[in-house]
Amino acid sequence: MKIAYFTDTYAPEVNGVTNTLAKLSGYLERQGIKHTFFAPDYDGSFRTDDAKANKTCMFPETKKVYRFSGIRVGISPNSCLAFPKAKRIFELCDKFAPDLVHVTTEFGIGHKGVKYAVSRKLPLVMSYHTDFCKYLGYFGLSSLEPFAERYLKRFYRHSDRTLAPSRYTMEQLRQKGYNNPGVWSRGIDTSKFNAGFRSEQARNKLGIGDNFAFLYVGRLSPEKGLHMLLHAIGKINSAFPGKAVFVFTGDGSYAETIRQAGYDNVIMTGFKLGNELAEIYASCDAFAFPSGTETFGNTCLEAMASGLPLAGISCGGVTDYLIHRENALLSEDGDQDGFTSHLTELMNNRQLCRVLKEKAWKTALSRDWDTIFDILLNEYETAIREKAPTAWERAS
Repeated sequence: MKIAYFTDTYAPEVNGVTNTLAKLSGYLERQGIKHTFFAPDYDGSFRTDDAKANKTCMFPETKKVYRFSGIRVGISPNSCLAFPKAKRIFELCDKFAPDLVHVTTEFGIGHKGVKYAVSRKLPLVMSYHTDFCKYLGYFGLSSLEPFAERYLKRFYRHSDRTLAPSRYTMEQLRQKGYNNPGVWSRGIDTSKFNAGFRSEQARNKLGIGDNFAFLYVGRLSPEKGLHMLLHAIGKINSAFPGKAVFVFTGDGSYAETIRQAGYDNVIMTGFKLGNELAEIYASCDAFAFPSGTETFGNTCLEAMASGLPLAGISCGGVTDYLIHRENALLSEDGDQDGFTSHLTELMNNRQLCRVLKEKAWKTALSRDWDTIFDILLNEYETAIREKAPTAWERAS
């Protein structure tokens, strides 16, 4: 089996999609499955418009990455949108000769992936990762939602299988009439995120000291509901002065709003990766996640694996695995006082925290990446058998 992936977001950009694709690529390499990525070029190092540059895109025998220059996006400054010429994409993809195309995003490169799969009559699997229509309201663009809905439904109409990261999101797609919706869930590597990374040295370096540390990890952007967390900070500071600190790990357009709030017990770390990120998770005391727009919520699983009790929102993909007062505390989307109350409860109820942490760890253990990718491969095999039996026989 040979798979071509088309994505408008890829490393070094950090988000749930890029993290998942990195994990998937590693899995495919271990399985000996050849695959290629068509992705943006963020800094000009991996352009694919000349032969010399193509050599820099050669990775291990099973994988190639082709990069295309693009433009930065003000609303998401770490992103890069590329609009490569179809002719170049088709040349590269024909040379690779995939048995299946997987499109993971809805913009320039993703559009070319759909166009290629349709033109070559190849099986096409598409991922629905982000609820862009719900995001629009957070940027004062609700009037554009009907147009966005029409664009997305038209974009996904060619898909042989449209995969959502959660049952919640899959049901939303089914209700909207998307083709053959299914679930490609998400996992967690508990060897890379666990309570063993807790470090007093890391706490001191962050400036936590003896305070109770709430952590948020993710993009700092309005659609993440961070106004609710700022509201909670003000309330907790008034009720419990000098008792808590709030750590924000990530970056984005909302970072300046957080700084301008002027709280002296807010710690902003910027983006962190690897062991440093794992230490930050495990060295805090609770996870505060006010987002009601998640199609899955990868960082919640990372926090749960790291031994943190969690306060979140009972909306979106997180409801696939978060259960109120079993492994998390959940409030209604937009309920600022309810969210604040749950953070306060985590800070003051050690027995509750112990129960939530124990159940959260069991939840994390149940979500193994390899099992999830095995299911994805089954989806690929089914699509190939149904759409291109000759290709499937050749791949077998």
